[in-house]
Amino acid sequence: MKTLSINRILVALDASAVNRSVLQAATTLAVNLDAELNALFIEDINLLRLAELPFAREIVYGSDTGRGINVADMERSMLMQTKRLRELVGTIAKQSRLRIAFDVERGDIASAICHASRQTDLLIIGKNSQLLRQSLKVGTIAQALLSSTHCNLMVLQHGATIERPVVVTFDGSDVSLTAVLLASRLARQDHNVLIVLFPAVNDHRYQLLYNQLMKEITNTSLQIRPVRLSENTVAQILQAIKQYQGRILLLETGCSFLTADQTREIVMQADIPVVLLR
Repeated sequence: MKTLSINRILVALDASAVNRSVLQAATTLAVNLDAELNALFIEDINLLRLAELPFAREIVYGSDTGRGINVADMERSMLMQTKRLRELVGTIAKQSRLRIAFDVERGDIASAICHASRQTDLLIIGKNSQLLRQSLKVGTIAQALLSSTHCNLMVLQHGATIERPVVVTFDGSDVSLTAVLLASRLARQDHNVLIVLFPAVNDHRYQLLYNQLMKEITNTSLQIRPVRLSENTVAQILQAIKQYQGRILLLETGCSFLTADQTREIVMQADIPVVLLR
């Protein structure tokens, strides 16, 4: 089986409350995979450009007019945010006894993160699970990164943790084989239980896929729980995850039985961490 090396993990931090849970999840993953962890905060250049406009105002709750903003105020705000994040990274690094490098850059957020991700094996970003509409769970920046990054990508919602059981999709491709290998490494922390989702295919094709999977599994103590989908739909996958109480999903980008739109929809709707493997 082709191996997948996750030696460098990059977690993108922002100005929201999602940071702590995302950083803690990234730390757990880095420890489990014995990987290097880097944290990155991008100071949004577009906010500074907005602050330069004479008519720019900040809307304050309870105020009809809001208040004016300027570049100096925005600079101070970013400086305070950077300080808080640096302290947070230091606290979590101390608690986990893991070295976490913290870098700060200024630029367009999506472009800067995409550029930084070229030097990493896995990029971790957060999403807002508190939005009312499922379709809005993934913000514009996260959606841009889903389309533009070429490295493996993990998307976590607010409050997410890295837990088991592990769920992985399998269609027989090389990428899905490497996904199974990574999933099996994570599953070792949970009595070696691995839930494998097979596509909705005929009996002959399913048996071929199952035999292929079992031939590649070298960990004889790994307990495989095969789940054969009745339909290759987002609803079916989410239902299977819920039924088997999956806590993290490994999904192949370009999966043969899911369209790109379906893959994106799974990321949007899933309430567990999703790892997209390129």
